[in-house]
Amino acid sequence: MGSAEITIVAFGSLSMVATAVGLLLKDIIFGGQQTSTKRSLRRAQNVYDRPDNRTFFGRIDTGFDRLIIESGLEIGPAAAAMILFASALAFGGSIAVYTNQPLYAIGGGILGLILPLFVFASKRNRRFKEIRRQLPGMIDMLARSTRAGRSVEQAISIAAEETNGIISDELNRLDQSLSVGSSFDRAIKVFARRLPLVEVRILATTLMVQRQSGGHLSETLERMAKVVRDRLSIQGQIQATTGAGRMSTAIIAALAPAAFLFIMMINPEHIEILLNDTAGRALLLIGVILEMVGLLWVFMLMRNDA
Repeated sequence: MGSAEITIVAFGSLSMVATAVGLLLKDIIFGGQQTSTKRSLRRAQNVYDRPDNRTFFGRIDTGFDRLIIESGLEIGPAAAAMILFASALAFGGSIAVYTNQPLYAIGGGILGLILPLFVFASKRNRRFKEIRRQLPGMIDMLARSTRAGRSVEQAISIAAEETNGIISDELNRLDQSLSVGSSFDRAIKVFARRLPLVEVRILATTLMVQRQSGGHLSETLERMAKVVRDRLSIQGQIQATTGAGRMSTAIIAALAPAAFLFIMMINPEHIEILLNDTAGRALLLIGVILEMVGLLWVFMLMRNDA
């Protein structure tokens, strides 16, 4: 192992140590507020309890907080921001040490910022898919409880106890909010904001309207459960139909980076000419931009909002 490789390993290790120390300090400074011996009914506010910030940076901050909470990870937005910083520092610093090129270091830092965001977004998407899969059973349980003469609050409490998985955690939060005296409409709106799915918004609207005007809630919920199951079935058919197209897109998108890495390994002189020449750098930048534009276009064409 050469000196450059040893330096990269040492730099990455120091970055991880700095991140661990930062997380430990965060727990020491802010964790004591959560482990206080005095119990309080007032829970810590999060992004769903605060009014929306309409400024540019406020929207970015709100979106990042919601991404971390909706991903279901057991970390807070502050810890996630530290992970982003450590990843950018590790990637950018390692490339800077290895290449001694500030431009490449900046690109590595940007890549280090993007990769954790992709991981968080992937976790959130999988969590929402699981919640959507559990929704019909939960709505059926609400319908049976209300048909048996239970109130909506009692039906929510029963569903929170009887259901399992991710949806049970969200129902428990809703049940706790109602138990400590929060208004029904406010608790349901926060529930819908925590789960920004079309089906959840329709369910929240149905419960609030029924609360105000009355009606046969059990029959409405049963029809809603059937509609959600039909939507899931249609989405499964769409996924199966477009599977070949999505696989082809992934293969085509991976060809150019794979070819670049292959040529870099077997003939690095060609890559050095491409990177050191002004025209080569311009062509490489144009290729990367066109690749990203093409992928974005294909993803927009294949996007499924159903």
